[in-house]
Amino acid sequence: MPDYDYQSASQGLSEEAKRQELEIDWTASKGKRVYPEFSPKLHRSHEDLQFDPIRPLYCGWDFGGTPAFVVSQLNVFGQWLVFPSLSPLEDVTVGIYDFGQLVSDHLQRNYASPHGLDRKRLKVIHFGDPAGAMRPPKIGQRPRESQSAFEILQRGLVLPLGLDEDGESVQERRPGLGFKIRPGAVNLTARLEAVRARLRMTLRDGLPAMVVDHRSTCLLDGFGGAYCYPQYADGTYGRDPRKNWYSHTHDALQYVATRLFSAKDLEEEEEAESGWEFRSHAAGRDNW
Repeated sequence: MPDYDYQSASQGLSEEAKRQELEIDWTASKGKRVYPEFSPKLHRSHEDLQFDPIRPLYCGWDFGGTPAFVVSQLNVFGQWLVFPSLSPLEDVTVGIYDFGQLVSDHLQRNYASPHGLDRKRLKVIHFGDPAGAMRPPKIGQRPRESQSAFEILQRGLVLPLGLDEDGESVQERRPGLGFKIRPGAVNLTARLEAVRARLRMTLRDGLPAMVVDHRSTCLLDGFGGAYCYPQYADGTYGRDPRKNWYSHTHDALQYVATRLFSAKDLEEEEEAESGWEFRSHAAGRDNW
């Protein structure tokens, strides 16, 4: 409406109320945005981001009740491109191995097949929730400790199916998916700052250092305010972001950011399936 007075209409409304009532943004929360540096005009793509099969993918994993997976890549301009993420809804129960299969199918269908590749031929480096390296405690008469999430995704899973008619144990062996996941940073402050630094950075020719695919609705809604600090009755805010469906995907993104843009080089061992070496792209080191 050409004569609409936004300033007058927004008087007396909080920032969240403006976004909900005037901008019809239903992801706006009463909490405080974790990333006020994010700008849809600057950091949201207007078209599908294009994957370059020559360059490696940097992927992030979060585990727990609701797992999440994030795919990203650095393009030739030094921009951090974040592709559509993968996370089941909170009311859907998905085991670690089953989620790994979903990720495998996602990588094959959206990244490998369009370029005539097998998923295992993609250049991929994985970072994940450090808790994924922990094993559950040994209980009862189990012959050995349970596997960690990292081990399940790399080496596979053995499922006990009970006993046969002769009293012998029956097991199902599920093959490994080959995902070798390195632990991300534990410190939440460092993880948040790693993403914020990328949002604040401008590259040569005024390019934003981070671009999120317009189809990645979970991440975008989280940046818009669904990922937030909870507000208490006295008006103060919590120190840590609220744990919700959006937080899992943002945690996965942070694990990548802290390792990919660490100020200290992270020289990693070569990937067995692709035979290439990983080195962190620390902010400023390449004069971006």
